[in-house]
Amino acid sequence: MQKTSDLIWQDTQHQELFRLIDQIREDNVDIGVFRKLHNYAEFHFALEEAYMEQMEYPGREAHVAAHNKFRKELATMLEEHHEYDEELRHSLSLFLSEWLKRHVLGIDKKLESFILDSEVK
Repeated sequence: MQKTSDLIWQDTQHQELFRLIDQIREDNVDIGVFRKLHNYAEFHFALEEAYMEQMEYPGREAHVAAHNKFRKELATMLEEHHEYDEELRHSLSLFLSEWLKRHVLGIDKKLESFILDSEVK
């Protein structure tokens, strides 16, 4: 039996997160894109965390801790800047891109493998 190489819902959500990060880099966007990114990331994290809990994923604690660290770092960056300027957009897009790449290719791949190998799905 051949399994698919990825989870469509997870990949689709990651692509949307990267699209939102790309929007942050644009000169003509407003602070609303951050709210959109924050809300979408929360939706994505909640879905992953629900899967992990339901499936009793053994790496759940570390994965949730990574999500919480992201939440805290993003909030700190936004609190430290009072203006939505080029410096903020650049700093945030760099931080978000790097964090998401590491997260997706690292800890999320482990969760994906666990889900795909599970009989529960």
